[in-house]
Amino acid sequence: MLSHEELIHVIKDVLEEDIDINPQSSLIGGSSSIDSMGLVQICLALEERSQSEGFSFDWTSEKAMSSLNSIFKSAETLTIEYNRQLMEHKK
Repeated sequence: MLSHEELIHVIKDVLEEDIDINPQSSLIGGSSSIDSMGLVQICLALEERSQSEGFSFDWTSEKAMSSLNSIFKSAETLTIEYNRQLMEHKK
């Protein structure tokens, strides 16, 4: 399972900067300090991590791209989706 703290660590590592981020911080939109390239890099890092856990994190799914229910709304929603996919794989 991926914790919020681990995801925040991944984000800071990928962006190579110490941004102020918490589980409720927006990952997309005007209040986010993460640009689109940074978001893609974060997702690629999560995809790589998922492979080491034996599954493939799908961040390009219809759910991910939905504006009403986006997994990118916050660090918390991205963590929840990663863990959901991990648990689905383990079934």
